[in-house]
Amino acid sequence: MTRRTSWLAALAGASVAALALSSCSATPEGSSSGATANLASQVQADQKTDVATLQKNLGTPTPKSGVKLCYVTRTLANEFWGFERDGFESEAKKLGVQYQTYAVNDESSITEQLDKAQSALNQGCSAILASPISATALDTVFKAALAKGVPPIVLNDAKGTVPGVVYVGPDAETIGQSAADYIAKQLPNGGKVAQIEGDPGSSNALNRGKGFKEGLAKHPNLNLVASQTAKWDTNQAQTIANAMLTANPDIKAFYSQNDGMGLGVQAAIDAKGLTGKVMLVGTDGIPQAKKQIAAGTYTATVSERPTTEGATGVDTALWLLAGKQVPAWVDVPAFVVDKQNVSQYMTGMP
Repeated sequence: MTRRTSWLAALAGASVAALALSSCSATPEGSSSGATANLASQVQADQKTDVATLQKNLGTPTPKSGVKLCYVTRTLANEFWGFERDGFESEAKKLGVQYQTYAVNDESSITEQLDKAQSALNQGCSAILASPISATALDTVFKAALAKGVPPIVLNDAKGTVPGVVYVGPDAETIGQSAADYIAKQLPNGGKVAQIEGDPGSSNALNRGKGFKEGLAKHPNLNLVASQTAKWDTNQAQTIANAMLTANPDIKAFYSQNDGMGLGVQAAIDAKGLTGKVMLVGTDGIPQAKKQIAAGTYTATVSERPTTEGATGVDTALWLLAGKQVPAWVDVPAFVVDKQNVSQYMTGMP
């Protein structure tokens, strides 16, 4: 064989090898643009479908053997994420699917959450479910998961922008608007209002705040006189609310971006002797807030449905793994709980 013939044979062999490699599916050691494209094509971009309609259309998923679902959550010291975890684990158990939950120590542990998400992906999870602390914190993991053909699903909070990632949860801006509309309805003559914000790096905090302000814009007789972050902390919220009431003793209503902080706001209202005189609308619908609503010391909460979200995340993962198409946004709407309906929701979270 001449040198030229030998060179052409080597080139042909390399071409065949390259073609074989390009047709391979992704493995834990590598990635595949084909896997990314196939999985992303199952996710209907810009489509939003409510959870009840989706369940009716797709039915109960039938998992394949060997499937393992992993949920990377936030701190379980916040009972809201405990209910989200419970929904995930209960649905996985019901359907006979292996599962594992990874939780972080506190609400600001972005690096720890990223490490846990990377660990989950490296341990052979069939799908990655997560509640990111910030909107883009886990994007690198989501992209790597897509490249491996592993569906990434966000439960609540940070609705991202990576194509192929499914969001399961409510519209945070609508939650804020609902709070503003509720306050306006209860205060037809208007008045001063204040807002207690969550962590400024949180997608939920940013969007709830945006929605609340947009809602207030529809009601010009409501005047937002103070808005400050308490970083999801009950004690900080109490201190800040106390200072706001001292500076503006005629505040008529507070909006707290979650109920944990709302409990601190209520303590400040009580300490000022203003119980029943100053409205308080929270968010989440945790049991302690609902107990105070029933007792008449907490006005209302825009309740989310974390147990439903966790369970729906499992179903969504299994639908995707079965090759079915799902919308990019599975809407799990929030709703207002006040003295009129609180008796229906006293235990747990829907």
